[in-house]
Amino acid sequence: MDEAEVRRGLAALNPHPAIRTEVKADGGRVGVLLSVKGNGFDAQDCLLARVGPGATEVWVPPRIQRMSGEGGCTVGNALDPKPSPH
Repeated sequence: MDEAEVRRGLAALNPHPAIRTEVKADGGRVGVLLSVKGNGFDAQDCLLARVGPGATEVWVPPRIQRMSGEGGCTVGNALDPKPSPH
């Protein structure tokens, strides 16, 4: 799948307007971020995916990475996942 196909697939899901979607292609892979704005104190709700030739991975980053300022809920983390903090 390429970036355009992933974007079309997300659009077809018709996500709620409160769900932010971000898509980025890099090196033959496509990263996807789905997130909901948090309150700044609790762990942010997000889902990451990486679509590549022959494989799709979907996951929720560890809670510590989803805390404000930790950068776990980014499309960059979908493309190149950070290691678990523990």
